[in-house]
Amino acid sequence: MFYTSLRRLCLLGLIVCCLGLVPNVVAQPIEQEAKSKEAELLEDFVHYVLVARPELAHSAAQALVESSISDADLYRLVDDMGIGKRIDDALVRAARIAELEEIAGALQSRLNRGRIDMARDPEEIARHIQNLVGTPRGRLMAESALKAAGEYAVPQLLEVLTGTNSTELKARCTQVLLNIGRQAVTPLTVALPHLDPVNQERICDILGQMNYFHAVPALRTLMEDTKTTPAVRTAARAAADRLGAIIDAEPVQMWVSLAELYWGESESLIAWPSEATNNIWYYKNGTGLYAVPVPTRIYSEVMAMQCSEQALKQSADSLDALSMWIAANFRRSDELGDGVDPTYGPDRRPPLYYAVASGPASAQVVLARANRDLNARLARHAIEALNGTAGDASLWLANNRPSPLIESLEFPERRVQYDAALALGRALPMSPFDGADRVVPILAGAIRTGDERFAAVIAENQEDQRSLASNLRDMGFTVLPPRSTFAGMQADLASAPAVDLFVLMISPERLLDTIASIQTDERISASPVAALVASQDVPKVRSQFDSNRRVAVIRLGLQQAQMDAALQALIGRTTGELITRQEADAYADESLHVLRDIAVRNSAAYDIKRAETALVEALSTYTGELRLTAAQTLAWVNGSRAQSALMTAALGESDEAVQIAMLDYIAQSAKRYGSYASESQIRSLVNLVKTARGPVATAAAQAHGALNLPASNMVPLIISN
Repeated sequence: MFYTSLRRLCLLGLIVCCLGLVPNVVAQPIEQEAKSKEAELLEDFVHYVLVARPELAHSAAQALVESSISDADLYRLVDDMGIGKRIDDALVRAARIAELEEIAGALQSRLNRGRIDMARDPEEIARHIQNLVGTPRGRLMAESALKAAGEYAVPQLLEVLTGTNSTELKARCTQVLLNIGRQAVTPLTVALPHLDPVNQERICDILGQMNYFHAVPALRTLMEDTKTTPAVRTAARAAADRLGAIIDAEPVQMWVSLAELYWGESESLIAWPSEATNNIWYYKNGTGLYAVPVPTRIYSEVMAMQCSEQALKQSADSLDALSMWIAANFRRSDELGDGVDPTYGPDRRPPLYYAVASGPASAQVVLARANRDLNARLARHAIEALNGTAGDASLWLANNRPSPLIESLEFPERRVQYDAALALGRALPMSPFDGADRVVPILAGAIRTGDERFAAVIAENQEDQRSLASNLRDMGFTVLPPRSTFAGMQADLASAPAVDLFVLMISPERLLDTIASIQTDERISASPVAALVASQDVPKVRSQFDSNRRVAVIRLGLQQAQMDAALQALIGRTTGELITRQEADAYADESLHVLRDIAVRNSAAYDIKRAETALVEALSTYTGELRLTAAQTLAWVNGSRAQSALMTAALGESDEAVQIAMLDYIAQSAKRYGSYASESQIRSLVNLVKTARGPVATAAAQAHGALNLPASNMVPLIISN
């Protein structure tokens, strides 16, 4: 009997194994062992920090950071173990120890993400909502957790409010929404147009109690909606009144105003400004509210576009809304880089498509915004759009006033100046206009400057000045003479075509005034500024420049590679990448051709002689077609330097074809303006006429005749024959 029972048990065990049930039994101890390992590491980290064993504390923290346990589960483990305060204290202490500072920060980040992930878990949110009508303690914990979840809790809270739930639960959910406050406004306004009238009234009342401006455009739109009920319109008006809205303002104006706030990247409108992504909210019938996360760096731009779209729904003729949408789309694309924007579907075209299709009026408004914001990349986009759409006087006039394109000639970034000057130069106006005198000198500068990059150093002692200047030269910069004050480099700034980067190493007390001086100087106001400060001063100094995109506060003591990366990132987010040799060559090429066209057309708006020095230099610095273009242009400049440079180039040329072309340009110059040739040049030309053969001899003789030189120079040739 015993053996029979034993056999039955063995057979049952075999069946269990065959059915695959044993692995589930075995898995539990393995999972518990893994959890025990994380728990031990947490305890070890706290212990070794407290007993001042940084090497062992670092090892434990490193293992936790690299562990495969999810952030949420790691946070739950801390909570389950009841060691939250001990961990917090240990992390604070570790942050003050050099060997532990970085790894403690990484562990803190994991725990922070875990806390957030757990709070935002839809199942957790649903559980907390049900606990709102539970015990007093459970209700308090649920309210706290839902507030921590913020906007992530709004879809389920709204679902309760609009569903067939108890009056008590709805009241609790209403209070939670009011507690969430600012973060609940955007999802609620997105849902508002899609709700039935009863729930529209309810949400209007909640938005009115929240007292945040970004609810106003949606409320004003609802007030004007004749398709809804009078009761809803009354509720929307009451909420808008409560928020201090201007009742006679049109909805289109309110949406554009909100778009402007997003354009200004107000952190008060960003739910999670320190996180990598933020949510764009949508509402779909049958699904309800749902979020699409986008990179935080483009969140404000996407929202500005959405507000502009709402404004255009109210008035398709709104130039303010259209130009805002175009500007935000350009900036969104620039900020996104190689990233992905899931809100910009495959049916959407590149930003330039919309800018060109919308015509020059909107591009002029976008350019005015770029000039105001000192946004070089946006300015270049707008000028490119104008190049494709604007013609004649619309380039330099906007509403009978100087256009933003004229203002761009003084933009403190060379590429914007070049683009603006090229656009105006290509137009070849025949009448002068305000600002025309700046076009030719800028084009001449594009020929001379090339890809030279200029940096300025302000440091309090000479050793730091030398060190910073040396590092910048290694990065490829031409460094202006380093100075100890901004006032001390005024003469140097006057001689530089631009400053691509300022690097400051001065006391925190002087930083604010120095940066203010740089950013109020029209010549360099768009130049990025890197402020190098000691570790202990970084938080304070950064707080002073949080909203200033053109300033980077960088900790002293970084490795050179890290410093280079920080400086490149600063330049990239302000003026764009530094001008490259390829870009410089392209600008020189375009500028030479536009200057030639200006000279040949003899435009009354421009004085080609102002490019004489640059064109003369181009004869010795350029080769091939560009050199010949410079020579052709000089043939239209009335001056001794121009003609003398052509003579020197022609007489010293070894390439027969080039020499013939140069001699022809000398003849053209002489026929237009007479002879400016020196005695030595005349002797050399006469000698060339006597000794040359074939086409070169004919071209030299033609130049000789055009210069109206004495015919007696030719008599020896005639007599000898």
